[in-house]
Amino acid sequence: MKRAFLILLTMVTALTISAQSGTIKVINGKVVEGDFFKEKIFVFDQYLDGRIRLNNGDVYTGKVNINTMTQSLRVISDTGDTIAISNEKLVEVVSSGNYFFRKFNIGYIQYVNTNGAVSLGLHKAMKLGSEKLQGAYGGTNEVSSIQKIANYDVDSRLEKISGTAELRYTYTETFFLMKEDKYYPANKKNFERMFPDFKSKINQYVNENNLSFSKKEDLVTLFNYLVKL
Repeated sequence: MKRAFLILLTMVTALTISAQSGTIKVINGKVVEGDFFKEKIFVFDQYLDGRIRLNNGDVYTGKVNINTMTQSLRVISDTGDTIAISNEKLVEVVSSGNYFFRKFNIGYIQYVNTNGAVSLGLHKAMKLGSEKLQGAYGGTNEVSSIQKIANYDVDSRLEKISGTAELRYTYTETFFLMKEDKYYPANKKNFERMFPDFKSKINQYVNENNLSFSKKEDLVTLFNYLVKL
């Protein structure tokens, strides 16, 4: 119980860095009002050529995107439909061009920068107001086609809404420090923990440049500085 509370407290602290709320209007499963929601519901503006690596070493290629609400992969099928994959739990990493994501228990975290040992990551998440939504419900290393792991039974909560509903949403962008398959809130304590040899330089650089650990741009600036030392 104590451990669960500490994890929850850590996540709440991290999520205060960047958040935006609003309302969407849904008619028979389709969002008809809510431009910001529709803009941020996926990580990419369009489906991109990508690679999916599972934890058993299998690699698949195809058009990919990441749903920020379900924290799940979406791919383009042979027929042009957007679908989920059948073995989401096995996904380890997703990449597309210069974009690289790692799957954690909270979802997909994008690598922003790294020095090889420590990485700065960005997690994007969209959440719907549950209290309103409830009332609205009516083994190899070869590269294969992404269709082999496609799942046509997409579990979309929005698609299950019948009639008209107005739902609250909250969109967050959270930075984390990542090391050895674990992630930590990108705060002062963890920066000093990840870079123990540069504690004094961290304090000096933050003070001289008037940086804040609650600003996304400042976190990127600080991390970029540290990886060059």
